[in-house]
Amino acid sequence: MKAAIYHEPMKITTEDVPVPKIGDADILVRVHACGVCGSDLHMYRLGVFAEILCRRSEGGLIPGHEFAGVVAEVGKDVEGIGVGDRVAAITFGGMAEYVPITPALLGFNVYKVPEEVGWVEAATTEPLANSLHATQLGTPADGQNLMIFGAGIIGLGIVQSIRVMGLAPNKVIMVDVSENRLAMARELGVDEVIHAGKEDVYRRAKEMTGEVPVVVLQGAITSPAVDVIYDCVGYIQERPEPPVIQQAMLIAREYGKVVVHGVFEAPLTLELMPMVTKHVQVLGSYGFVPEDVTRALELMRDKTVDRMKLVSHEYPIDDAKQAFDTQCEIEKSVKVVVTI
Repeated sequence: MKAAIYHEPMKITTEDVPVPKIGDADILVRVHACGVCGSDLHMYRLGVFAEILCRRSEGGLIPGHEFAGVVAEVGKDVEGIGVGDRVAAITFGGMAEYVPITPALLGFNVYKVPEEVGWVEAATTEPLANSLHATQLGTPADGQNLMIFGAGIIGLGIVQSIRVMGLAPNKVIMVDVSENRLAMARELGVDEVIHAGKEDVYRRAKEMTGEVPVVVLQGAITSPAVDVIYDCVGYIQERPEPPVIQQAMLIAREYGKVVVHGVFEAPLTLELMPMVTKHVQVLGSYGFVPEDVTRALELMRDKTVDRMKLVSHEYPIDDAKQAFDTQCEIEKSVKVVVTI
């Protein structure tokens, strides 16, 4: 079978490798589409997280964990899953013609994909589940000012999640360094955008939301009136701006929330007094719960969200390296999907 193989930073090739064998508790999925995740880029650019983000095979490390396909083989002890079922699965090594799910548990790491959802769209199930999970952790409410750092698939998915929750926030603000991605955020309906590479985010946040006193400090300082901030960037070493988590703690209002979903490429030194003096809650968000995956599939089935709008490029498995290179180009891409 064909598979993308990660060798070292900036080197991915497409190779012929053996088809995986499965056990009695497993299934084998014939993959049709697999997304390139932002976390995959940390591995691709720097070599970090490779053993976590790939499945080791006889041919080497196979990346990919956002995929969908058809069940090709079922172990005798598997329940509720049959050959021919359309599924999205949660495991690694999905950027290949076939991937084993070990063990296969329906409703935990295997989910049936409705007929109304196409393969490329289905490959965005996992990131949408992440977005839904992070959004809910922030408990956004009507009338609040919400800020999202990072207009990639997760941050844009948070915009979609806010809308499907039926909320009426005062303002939704997107922050990014890509004009292309900020334009997509506008298309999805955010109220304001800030280009972090060209503008002072703290100052612009105050202009957009107004400022409120920090009461615990007897009003000696003020803060932008931002209630919930979503960090969908983490820490990217090559970026010159302060780490998003640092900016977010400074921007969040007293008793505000910062939900951190982005991945960190290296340890950081942070000034934590803004968090302490303003009682800012910093919440980690990693992955999802099964209900988030089910909800994501329902939203795509019912066409409540348009995930295909976010897919900027599709590449065949033979062009896996080009897919990764394109995903790295933030002014060109939003979401890149490999078809197999």
